[in-house]
Amino acid sequence: MPEAFIPLDPRLALAVHAAAAAVTVAVALLLARVLRAPGGAVGAFGIYESGAPAAGAAVAPVPASYFQIAAFFVIFDFEAAVLFTWAMSAPAAGLAGLVSAGVFIAVLLAALFYLWADGALDVGAKSRGGAA
Repeated sequence: MPEAFIPLDPRLALAVHAAAAAVTVAVALLLARVLRAPGGAVGAFGIYESGAPAAGAAVAPVPASYFQIAAFFVIFDFEAAVLFTWAMSAPAAGLAGLVSAGVFIAVLLAALFYLWADGALDVGAKSRGGAA
């Protein structure tokens, strides 16, 4: 096996990889240009959503609550990654590791219940009272 190994400078390997990626993109774009229909229809590239033409502005404002939910997801997803790494070392961590993971999960649950009770996880139309 060592006879088949050819030492390659990492910079040269990066250059070869970048060149291969550039050639792949160039070939794909060239093939698309050659194979597409000439001219093209005027309305062929219009906005079309689920079988119905688009209605309204395409740049409608996005409510800030969606970004808030995304931030909560990133935070809780990172903490899930921390728990996965703890699970890999759980046998070596012993009882102290189990207790610390339990405290960590309790703090996460407390934060989640606080956000839920505060209404930070409510997204969408707000009820205006009544039977709904």
